[in-house]
Amino acid sequence: MSDSQGQADSASVTDTVVPVESLNEDQAIAYQVMAEVCAASGLGATAIVRSVQKPYMTVELVGGDVRNTFGKYGPGLDSLQFLCNFILMRRVRSDVRLLLDAEGYRARRAEQLQARALELAREVKERHEEAELEPLPAHERRIIHAALADDPDISTYSEGDEPGRRVVIAPKVA
Repeated sequence: MSDSQGQADSASVTDTVVPVESLNEDQAIAYQVMAEVCAASGLGATAIVRSVQKPYMTVELVGGDVRNTFGKYGPGLDSLQFLCNFILMRRVRSDVRLLLDAEGYRARRAEQLQARALELAREVKERHEEAELEPLPAHERRIIHAALADDPDISTYSEGDEPGRRVVIAPKVA
């Protein structure tokens, strides 16, 4: 196991580490891209592979100034993920997609979104009026939809065009 893969980080959401040696050739290239980005960033960050569920490979960035670098709502993390996936499309033969996290940001954000969805759903039920969230990236809209999918009194849908696409929480019509 390489040094960067063997390091544990207390801020990490999970201690699961996928050894680089277990990755296929294209996944190893994806890991190498992330290692190069970390080295070039000057943040003192390390890339750790947390899971592989084809075609997705979850890579967590840990250490250095990672937590403060990606800003409110993680737009920097989303942008880095987009850029790295664009690079990968040109370097690998198979379908490998990176899902980036930064010291557990995605899990913390998912908890915040789920709590917000439940609170808004409660208000929608009380007022019998729709509630509209701010524009969110697709992966965050999915969290809202999933959080409310089993509520028999609520329906959700997305409206608008990217990047202004948003989730609407509505009372279910009987």
